[in-house]
Amino acid sequence: MTTKTAAWSACACVKKKNTLCRSSACRALPATPFNMVPDWKTNGKTRTQADSFRDAARGFFHTVKTERNMRIHLTAAVYVLFFSPFLGVTRSEYGVLLLTIAMVIAAEAFNTAIEMLCDYAQKSYNPLIGKTKDIAAGAVLVCAVFAAFVGIAVLWRPEAILALLITIVTNPLYLVLSILSLILAFFFIFKGPCGVREKLHKK
Repeated sequence: MTTKTAAWSACACVKKKNTLCRSSACRALPATPFNMVPDWKTNGKTRTQADSFRDAARGFFHTVKTERNMRIHLTAAVYVLFFSPFLGVTRSEYGVLLLTIAMVIAAEAFNTAIEMLCDYAQKSYNPLIGKTKDIAAGAVLVCAVFAAFVGIAVLWRPEAILALLITIVTNPLYLVLSILSLILAFFFIFKGPCGVREKLHKK
């Protein structure tokens, strides 16, 4: 066993599979080569394509669980995609909406990854780290603003929107379902997926 491997084994974070360990023991270790995956992640097995997709899904759901802005983007996307067909959106316009939504969600995920990496690399305040975070957040803001412009350009149809609102208000079932969806969306955004599950279990 090499000195590096022994040091990794000695750190408690390896046993807990904590990839964000910021202890002095881990931070003092040499960087792991790019072609070397830690043993705690592979368990001595060869990684498959399914493992890669599983890791990607885990990262996405972690972002949804921890980032309120991501939950806002997802909630807006669900409402836009659900009501678009009722507004007479064409197939090509629907494709534009999908690409725009994907751009915003991907930008938010990149921003979250950059923030986590910066927090891990720098314990105390560093102006350069702060500017790095600001730039990443600014990229998300640009994507979100232009996504709003795309949404207005595609969905702004006053007559269709008014007809849809009248249909919802005059139909008791649609009205109740709309109110329930808004309540769930509120808890999903501000409490997260765990908060919504807790509320449902209490009932």
